[in-house]
Amino acid sequence: MENVLNISCFSSGKRNAAWIFDNLRCIFRRIAYCALLFLCACASPDDSFRLQTGDLLFQVGSGRMSSAIYTVTFGESDVNYTHVGIALVKGDTVFVIEAISRGVSKTHIDTFLLRSAHIDEKPVVAVGRLKPEYCGYIPDAVARAKNLLGKPYDFVFGANNDAYYCSELVEVAFLNSQNEPIFEPVNMNFRDSDGNLPTYWITHFEKHNAEIPENEPGSNPGNISRSDKIDIVFRYFY
Repeated sequence: MENVLNISCFSSGKRNAAWIFDNLRCIFRRIAYCALLFLCACASPDDSFRLQTGDLLFQVGSGRMSSAIYTVTFGESDVNYTHVGIALVKGDTVFVIEAISRGVSKTHIDTFLLRSAHIDEKPVVAVGRLKPEYCGYIPDAVARAKNLLGKPYDFVFGANNDAYYCSELVEVAFLNSQNEPIFEPVNMNFRDSDGNLPTYWITHFEKHNAEIPENEPGSNPGNISRSDKIDIVFRYFY
């Protein structure tokens, strides 16, 4: 009788173990399915967005100069972009050709986005893409920008001095068939919305022993972001 009971308990234990295993497997399947649904539901738009060579990346930066530029320019959707660079896609890797304080550089996209100001942990960066009728200018524009790698940054925002600030790089790179900028120069402005000249700019140009080029021909990221030559196709901060 004792042997029968032991066998019965053993058999019952095997059945219980099998039942538990089957239920656990079912639970795990449900968890995996729910996780898949969650990932699909929460996938952000940038999961499907892909940058293209020649795209323009408009950024709100986080440094002192960016803050000074922010107060004197305005861009599309009322965002005062302070910087712009040119996308360069090589295989699965994206770089940004940009003019920054250390000169014209090729920066990995992750570094570029991390350096941006953020809203809700999202970089304040918008992507402008040339309209179809202007896309033919992209290969030469990128080639021109690459040829300028290593050139110094233009701290005095001057013309024809073989140094380049961010939007100037874009301006001299993107030329039409007559070698004219497709992003036309505008009169530069260093005054805030109240018409005052911020102390930052006074100190900055004194440091570089240069006059403030107020109303001189030039460019800025905000103005290019509003150009009718491009469409804003993506915003990382939405």
